[in-house]
Amino acid sequence: MLRFKPFLLLGTALCLLSACKDTVPEDENAANTDSTKPKVVAIVKGEHGRAPESVALTVKTPAKDEVIGKDSVKVIVDLQGYMLGLPTEGEQSQGINYSKDGQHIHVIIDDKPYMAMYDPEGFMTPPLPEGPHTLRAFPSRSWHESLKLPGAFVAHTFYVGKKGGEPALHDGAPLLTYSRPKGDYKEKDAQRVLLDFYISNCELGKDKFKVIAAIDGQAKDTLTEWVPYFIEGLSDGEHTVKLQLIDPAGQPVPGAFNSPEGKIRINPAAAAAPAATHQHDSGMKHDSGKSPAVK
Repeated sequence: MLRFKPFLLLGTALCLLSACKDTVPEDENAANTDSTKPKVVAIVKGEHGRAPESVALTVKTPAKDEVIGKDSVKVIVDLQGYMLGLPTEGEQSQGINYSKDGQHIHVIIDDKPYMAMYDPEGFMTPPLPEGPHTLRAFPSRSWHESLKLPGAFVAHTFYVGKKGGEPALHDGAPLLTYSRPKGDYKEKDAQRVLLDFYISNCELGKDKFKVIAAIDGQAKDTLTEWVPYFIEGLSDGEHTVKLQLIDPAGQPVPGAFNSPEGKIRINPAAAAAPAATHQHDSGMKHDSGKSPAVK
């Protein structure tokens, strides 16, 4: 008959308890490390979406150097070769914000965020102060990526009240136009946030002009190709996106619009507020002849 000494049984039990104590905390610590690990913000190069062979955009009103008597301006465009309101074909829309209202035009007055135009008959701008103003416009895909084609971009000065004052825009000068991101994003739409801009009167390249992009002053990248980019790893809360146009010598390019800055919010509760619904354009959408409404 086998007999076990008490001290052997006690020693075995203590060893088993010790092994359990060593193992469980390690697993818990590993899980905690994964859940609390900070996100790494990165700017990732994308690819152009499908584009028509050619487009031609004309801003009928306000025309170049036109003087508008009223402070609110009716913007009317003519766009050939690209249909507004249709969904854009392509896989680029997967996993990023898009507009259910389809293709549209980004209209920018001065340095304000763009207003989305889905009807070529136009819309009324908010009231503008007297003096010179800059209008910029270009077509956009459903997911807000700009069409980077000849004839797709318009930039000119118009006046409210009377002609006078120093225009911010100078014909032929290198110009950087900030487009995306903007507005509020739901958490699921924030995994890949489109970073898009328009370049005029210059060319990007390793030995040419460049765009420096900075997220919250921390994540920085030098962009040498004019393509869409995506921001990944954004945490909940407010973020600042800043762009800077740099000349071939590495110096900032002067100009009122060449160091733009935008603010966005990553908010899981964004869907609770109608103004933050981001399945549609998060900026201003305008109906013909009506004042702007946030959507």
